[in-house]
Amino acid sequence: MHFGWCIFPIFALAGCASQPVIAPNGVVSNNPCIDAVLAEIALPGQVTAISSYSHDPDSASAPVAWSAKLPAIGTGAEEMLLARPKLVLTGNLAASGANAVLARARVKTVAIGVASTIAEDIQQIRTIAAALGRVDAGEALISDIHKSLPDTQISASPMSAIIWQNGGFVAGKGTLQDELLARHGFRNASAQYGLSAWSVLPLETLVRNPPQVIFMPTAARGADAYALDARQKLLRHLGNRTQIVDFPDSLLFCGGPTIMKVSAILTKTRNSIQKAIP
Repeated sequence: MHFGWCIFPIFALAGCASQPVIAPNGVVSNNPCIDAVLAEIALPGQVTAISSYSHDPDSASAPVAWSAKLPAIGTGAEEMLLARPKLVLTGNLAASGANAVLARARVKTVAIGVASTIAEDIQQIRTIAAALGRVDAGEALISDIHKSLPDTQISASPMSAIIWQNGGFVAGKGTLQDELLARHGFRNASAQYGLSAWSVLPLETLVRNPPQVIFMPTAARGADAYALDARQKLLRHLGNRTQIVDFPDSLLFCGGPTIMKVSAILTKTRNSIQKAIP
C-alpha cells in the first residue's frame, strides 16, 4: 500500500500546502519499524521525515506523540528524492526499484529487512545506530531489551499458546513472535494446527482444539470489529479451558522497542497462570 503526503484529516481542508516541509540533509525513514528505533535513539532534529504508517495509531510502532512532530513520507523514490535527505533508512515496504533509483542518485541508503529472531533484530538496531552515529544510544536500547527478557529460556512445563491476529493470522514457526513465546515458557500451538510462519487459523479449528492461552486483540474498529465480536462470542464457550489475553495487532508489526512490550505481556501472563495453579 502506498501512502501519499496528503492523507491526514488535519491537512484535508488546507490541502497539500499545509503539509510540513521536510528539512533537507536529514535522516529520512519510510519504515514504521525503523521509526520505532529512531524514536528511542535519534538526536532531536536528526530525523526529518518518517513513514506515513507512524502517523496512524493503528499501525504505528513508534510513539504517536513523537511521530506527530515529524512530516510523513511514503515509499516512492520521487518523494524521497524531493526530501533531499542525507540518509534514507528503508525496509521491506520500499520497492527494490525505489532503492535502485536512490542508489543511482547517490543517496546513501540503508535497507533493513524483517527480523525473524531476537539476535537478528538486535543486529538491525546496531545497523541503524551505526548509520546515525548513535552507537551508544543503540547499545542502551539493546540493553533495555535484554533486561526485559528472561535470563534463559523457560523450559519447564511449557504452556500451549497462540498469537492470533485480527483476520485470523497466526504467528507461527520462524517468526520473532515464535521465539518470544518460547523464551517466556510457551509452546506455540500453531504447529499442532499445521500452520506455517503466517497462516490463517479458522475459528472452528481453534474451538475444537484450543490452546491454554490465546493472545489476541480485544478491541477493533470497522469490519474487524464485527469479526472480533463474533469470535469473542464463540470463545466464551471455552470457559476456563483457555485464557484470553489482550494483545493488540500493533505488537506484531515490529521488533525493536516493541519486544519490551511483548515481553511484559508474556511475563505477566505466565506468572498469573502459575500463581493460579494449586
